[in-house]
Amino acid sequence: MAEFIINEKLPSLNEVIRENRANRYAGAKLKKGIETIIGWSIKKAALKPITNPCVIDIEWHEATKRRDVDNIHSSVKFILDALVKNGILINDSRRYVKQIYHNVIDDKTNYVVVRIKEVTE
Repeated sequence: MAEFIINEKLPSLNEVIRENRANRYAGAKLKKGIETIIGWSIKKAALKPITNPCVIDIEWHEATKRRDVDNIHSSVKFILDALVKNGILINDSRRYVKQIYHNVIDDKTNYVVVRIKEVTE
């Protein structure tokens, strides 16, 4: 099992939509910035490439109850894209990512724990 921690509060879908509507470049800039932060978390954990299909467990630690669960979960797109970009996953298609499980946890700080488990079919 591979694991890494993102010590950031990832943007909600509402924030992403707002940036995309602001101007044509704001959304792309947000995505690039978030993927860079996630990429540093991946590098820090020294993950090795995963070539088999996998299941991903994500713990979303939230300091407040202001965000809806669906808005929190929407940042999974940034996580998967960063895993592919950093060479950990071959692809984020259903051929390689069989399932994603989410758990939102009320906590004192904002961070995200990502666990990747290889599976045999």
